Amino acid sequence: MKNQEEVEKLKRALIAEFCRKFTRRMSQYSLRGQIIGYINSMLRLLDDFGNVRKTHFVVGVQNEKKTKMDDKIGLETNPRELKKRPNRQISADTTTLLNLWFLPHHTEVLTMFKTLDEDTCLKGLHATVRLMAALHDILQYLCAHAKLGSSHARLGSQKMEFVTADWGGTEGICAELREIQKQINSLENPTDPHQVADYLTLRRDVLFLEFDTSMRHSLCDTLLSTGNIPGYRTITDSIYTALTMLSSVQRPGLFNAYMNVPEPLQARDADALALYPWRAYLGRRGPYPLRIENWYVIAYNMQLCLAGLKDVDRHVANGEILGVSLLMEDILQSGYQDLSMVGDDIDSEDGDGKAPTPKMSRRQSVVSAKSGASRPTSAVAEDGESSTEVTMKKGPLSRTAEPMASYMLLKDFLIIWKQLEMFKSDWATRKLGVEEINTRSLYKKFCKIYKMDIMYPVVMSIARRNNQAEQYEGMVADDEPIVAPQGTAEIELRAKQLVKLLESLEIHMIHELERKVAREHSLVLAERAREEGTLPTDLWKKPVINERITMAKPQIVEDFAATIVEAGRFKEESVTISKEDLNSALSQLANAIMRREKSNFESYSMFYENLLRQHHQMLYQKEQEIKQLKRAYHEASSAALVDVQCQLADRSHELILEVTGLRAKLAEMTRKFTTQEHDITERVKDEYDALVQNLFSSAFDLKVKYDEFGTRLYNEVFNMVSEVRRDADDAMSQFQSKNPGGESGYGPRLNLKRAEELSILRQENNEMTRLLLKMRCMGSWKTTQMREHYNKLVSELQHDVDKCKRAYLEIKMMADEEVILLRQQLVALRKAMASSEKERETIQKQLDKEMKIKLERKHKQDQEARSLRQLEAARTANLEKLVDDIEDKEMKLRILTDEYDRASKMFNNTQDKTTREVTQMRSQLGHERNLKLDAFQRVDELQTQVYDIEQALSSMSRPYTAASYLTTPGPGHLPPMISTRSRSTSPEKLPKSRAISVASGLWPPPSGMPPNFQQRSLTPDPWPHQPNNERDRITQRPKSVGTRLRNRIAEQLLTDLEPDHHETIMQLQKSTSATKL
Repeated sequence: MKNQEEVEKLKRALIAEFCRKFTRRMSQYSLRGQIIGYINSMLRLLDDFGNVRKTHFVVGVQNEKKTKMDDKIGLETNPRELKKRPNRQISADTTTLLNLWFLPHHTEVLTMFKTLDEDTCLKGLHATVRLMAALHDILQYLCAHAKLGSSHARLGSQKMEFVTADWGGTEGICAELREIQKQINSLENPTDPHQVADYLTLRRDVLFLEFDTSMRHSLCDTLLSTGNIPGYRTITDSIYTALTMLSSVQRPGLFNAYMNVPEPLQARDADALALYPWRAYLGRRGPYPLRIENWYVIAYNMQLCLAGLKDVDRHVANGEILGVSLLMEDILQSGYQDLSMVGDDIDSEDGDGKAPTPKMSRRQSVVSAKSGASRPTSAVAEDGESSTEVTMKKGPLSRTAEPMASYMLLKDFLIIWKQLEMFKSDWATRKLGVEEINTRSLYKKFCKIYKMDIMYPVVMSIARRNNQAEQYEGMVADDEPIVAPQGTAEIELRAKQLVKLLESLEIHMIHELERKVAREHSLVLAERAREEGTLPTDLWKKPVINERITMAKPQIVEDFAATIVEAGRFKEESVTISKEDLNSALSQLANAIMRREKSNFESYSMFYENLLRQHHQMLYQKEQEIKQLKRAYHEASSAALVDVQCQLADRSHELILEVTGLRAKLAEMTRKFTTQEHDITERVKDEYDALVQNLFSSAFDLKVKYDEFGTRLYNEVFNMVSEVRRDADDAMSQFQSKNPGGESGYGPRLNLKRAEELSILRQENNEMTRLLLKMRCMGSWKTTQMREHYNKLVSELQHDVDKCKRAYLEIKMMADEEVILLRQQLVALRKAMASSEKERETIQKQLDKEMKIKLERKHKQDQEARSLRQLEAARTANLEKLVDDIEDKEMKLRILTDEYDRASKMFNNTQDKTTREVTQMRSQLGHERNLKLDAFQRVDELQTQVYDIEQALSSMSRPYTAASYLTTPGPGHLPPMISTRSRSTSPEKLPKSRAISVASGLWPPPSGMPPNFQQRSLTPDPWPHQPNNERDRITQRPKSVGTRLRNRIAEQLLTDLEPDHHETIMQLQKSTSATKL
């Protein structure tokens, strides 16, 4: 690992592996969170449908312990025992669906599949999320559909604990869930979670497409055809937002405005997802793509679609949904149709009446073209598991037996229907020249035109193919709708209409393109043929611009070409131009371009300034208007506030009185209700009392009659028994008389006698009993009469008491109302008194403030007057004092003036004397300076001669070298010497630097070298420069030679001056300048 590249490669690999593991771990957390969210949403939804929850769902508990029966073993069937479904949704190895209706607890979701590897865990979580999402959406739709018929307006603020049966009700939800389970059992592999997820996803899409089609197309067409314009406007306004949230349409995000997917791709395409994943994600997940979706808004959006509709319109919507369901059943009965998007068979017609031979166009079958988008695809695992494939077959289909094929066909049909309605709306707006068909007359006109241009040709083509063309001849003029030919499937009819509309749209687009090309071509030809010198602005401006601007055309290219032609020389096929001419032409071109840019800039700046000025003026006007409106608003609001407060006070007083009256009336009605109930009870009681008395009397009569009947019956029976006994005794006595040897008849006669006595006693007892009963009856009758009389008296007294109580309550209520009114008046008077007291205090404070200000003003005036008097007195005293001071200062000024005159005279004399001495000293110094300058000149000449002699001697004393040979003019010749002449000592003949020093009078003069002196090295230069003038041809001398000699001569000459003279001159100059100042 010593190589740096290997280290970096290893780091990148480690970072990539960390990111991959982190992403997979976060995916697990996200999937578990989604599962918990879906389960909680379903549980909240099922709280309103307790019967559905108990019947079809199993809810897990916290930290639920799993057994062997909660795995694949629990699915094994045994006819000898009844087993429950496992309490687990997917098996532990994520390959088998155990119980779709089990809702696990969140503690179980957090630990689900954790013992498996990451790939298998993610696979199981993905399958669970797909199952939960599809089941949640289906359950949301079913519950929302069941609630659509329940009006919240009738319920008020109460919680809706029931649903009406108009829209299915709870029974409809249970039936749909049972049908789902039956259809799952009919799948090829009902325990495959991916196949079940595909089925649930497909069923969910069909449910939402069915509702969307019913609301967006069927219901709107019905409302328009019946002339229910308010209902149509209400439903169109409601479905604009609601159906968008329920559909799978791509919705761009707010952060995708400047970073959209490049055309012609769309955000939902697979290519866009592969090439631009982040842009595609932002372009299809709504305005805020990173926000968690609201799963519970399905019911809200479905209810929003029907919000604002009347109850009658709700029933119409229910009927349209039912009609779409029946139409879908017809589609299933017709089965799969092998359709081809062929437009030629619509317009083709054979003379023999035979069906035309279909020709394949570039358009494919509707179902085959759209089935790829509608087929649900299961997640493909890494171990090579393939997605769900369904083979479509012709013939009727059953939802229970063939659920996948049935729902695929239904989804294809609904998509074709939506496409047909979209193209139909576009065709209608183009045909009628309107933006929207929102009236009954426009809808009727559209139906008539559509029937003639689209529907009739389609039906005729199908009829020719089925040899039924004679039945549809001349049906275009009829107002009745066209019926499809016998044996024609609805999906085929709609597909043919869609083909016809697509062909019409293509023809319209071709015509529009031809018109645009012809219009632009004519404009180009007109601009080329125009001889004016203006720009072709008609070609540049957009169609929305109505202003016509004429701008002069710059002749830059023409002028440049003319300049090139004038300056060039033509030779057959070539042009020759000189460099100067080309530069001149280019400079002219640059100047022309700069002039054009300058004019453009000036025009733009002028336009911009005018625009800014206009906008500033408009802004200023708007600001002034806003200020004025604000001022008026404040004034109006203040005035309105006062009026509103006054009206509010009056209205409040009226409302208080009205509320008080209503309360009294309510109390009276309450009392009346209670008393009325009591009166009704008493009246019923009185009526029943009379009835009870009659019943009592009847009962007593019956009882008496019954007793009499019993007594009479007893007597009769007893008499009969006595007669029988007597006859028996007679018979026995006769028998004994015939047989004298028998017993004597004393015993029977004694028994007979006793029986007679006993009968006599019983008769007496019966009579006594009858008398006792009569006495009891009379006693009970008397008691009943007395009780009735007593009850009447009690009721009369109770009525009197109630009347007294009502009178008392009325008097008390009147007194309470009077007390309340008096208290209100007292409160109002107290408030008025408080406000008056506040006003009095405010006015008193203002008066006190004014009095205080008045007193302060008066005091201030008095102080000002006093200060003015004091100032006058002080001014007078100061004037007198100033007069005395002025007289004293005048005396001092005279004395000082005399002293100044004497001092000035003495100073003038001294200055004249000093001036004369300075003049003499200057003349003497000038003479001495001239002498010294002559001496310096002479020393320079002598020094130059000494340098020349030394140069000549040094050149003669050494042999000639290459350098000396090059510097000498020839062999044997010495370098030339310059003769010196005696120079004048006047400043005009001196060098410039010395003349300046002499004229300035500075001493000592600056030391300089001789005029023919040049610095050069002691060692000769082997490559000397060539002399260009006389000075360069002079022989140069060393710089270091003669310096000490010159310094010694200068020192000797300077020692001759007297130093006191220079100091004296400097002092005199300073004194002179001081006196001038």
